[in-house]
Amino acid sequence: MVARSKALINLDELSPATRKELEVWGEHLAHAGEAEVFSPKRPNNPAVIGELQRTAALKAYLMAEADKAIKEAVYRARAEKLSWHSIGNALGITGEAARLRYADR
Repeated sequence: MVARSKALINLDELSPATRKELEVWGEHLAHAGEAEVFSPKRPNNPAVIGELQRTAALKAYLMAEADKAIKEAVYRARAEKLSWHSIGNALGITGEAARLRYADR
């Protein structure tokens, strides 16, 4: 069994809708921040830049936590003798792609 790391946010407790909402929110802030920061008509706004940096950091953190959770689930699935084809289907990729990405080397 793979040991779970201590996280600030437990992704298992977030619904898919909440995860999607966080992703959309992050993308919205990124686009808004880019428009604000790089607009020749407006001076640089440190508050917006800081918000953009915090949002980008949150997105990176959540993506890393999601990747860890997927890896753990794949390892458990393989321990239960699920095929790479089944795992790939669950992840929305081919079995071969799942094997190449997650197989122990």
